[in-house]
Amino acid sequence: MSVEANCKLHGRLADGSSSRKPSGAGRKTGRCSARSRGCPLPQYLKIGLLSSAILIALCVRSDAQKSLSAAEIENRIVGHYFQGRKGILSVSLHYGTDGTVTMRAPLGTGTGRWALSGDRLCVKLETGPRKADECLAFASQPDGTYRASNGMRLIPVE
Repeated sequence: MSVEANCKLHGRLADGSSSRKPSGAGRKTGRCSARSRGCPLPQYLKIGLLSSAILIALCVRSDAQKSLSAAEIENRIVGHYFQGRKGILSVSLHYGTDGTVTMRAPLGTGTGRWALSGDRLCVKLETGPRKADECLAFASQPDGTYRASNGMRLIPVE
């Protein structure tokens, strides 16, 4: 498909001159490139460019969120209380300094243990409505919350 867009609307030629001549001078039909001033982009090109810009912005934003290091997890997550949210699920979480984890949800309470493995907090819930054995990475969010790698958002409750 041609990169050029038909500029009959503005009557401009590729060199920027006007195709509107005095009557009787003969009318030149011309095309101007999409980059010429005053030449509108076709609708499909506008939508494509906007979609690309949104996708790039989303990718850049997610890449910009750096995972917390083991030391940062110990300082910011361990020993603190959180309200965890994932979809319609809401739980109270506490990662104790003694290696215990407590979860309270409307369906019941769960307990277990946690341990650091590299830059991940590995949690094993042994009791409660949902038993789990997973290692989580955490990313700090601009609003002061944390995003766990399983999709849960941790909101500090202190």
